[in-house]
Amino acid sequence: MSEISGGSFIARGLLKFGVLFRCFFSERGKDVPFIIENKTFSTEQHEVAVQWNRTFFFSGKNRFFDAVMIHDEKEKRILDYFGKPHLLLSVLSFEAEQNGALKITSGQQWFLIFGKKIPIPKWLRGKSTVYESYHDENACFTIEVNVENDILGTLFYYKGSFQEAGTVE
Repeated sequence: MSEISGGSFIARGLLKFGVLFRCFFSERGKDVPFIIENKTFSTEQHEVAVQWNRTFFFSGKNRFFDAVMIHDEKEKRILDYFGKPHLLLSVLSFEAEQNGALKITSGQQWFLIFGKKIPIPKWLRGKSTVYESYHDENACFTIEVNVENDILGTLFYYKGSFQEAGTVE
């Protein structure tokens, strides 16, 4: 990632809790090496799912941002489950931009605690906007992620590029 930034002292303190669930972290930096590993599978309910495991290599420590996206056929929406075990659930919306980028935004969210879905009030949610695209001229993917909260402002921001390395079995 060319940049991982953002978050007030309070926001970064809260993000430290996410390390326990492999979904958020407070470290920041420039030119942070990372790996994204994706794997498709079927859930016990026979839903199509994609596991997204991201590892960020900060000096002296690795941080993780793991999630599982599931297509909810009944509601016709994409659900994003964050963490291991899942701590947070968010509805995602996808749209194509005129420049060919994919824009992903978050919607309704829930905390997942002891098997219960607890709705997160709008003022407490992290509102994410993600832009992903592929650039033929550089043969690489780019990503830009911004997550904000109405009270705390920017929670985190990152941007970078990467190339597909092939499949891992």
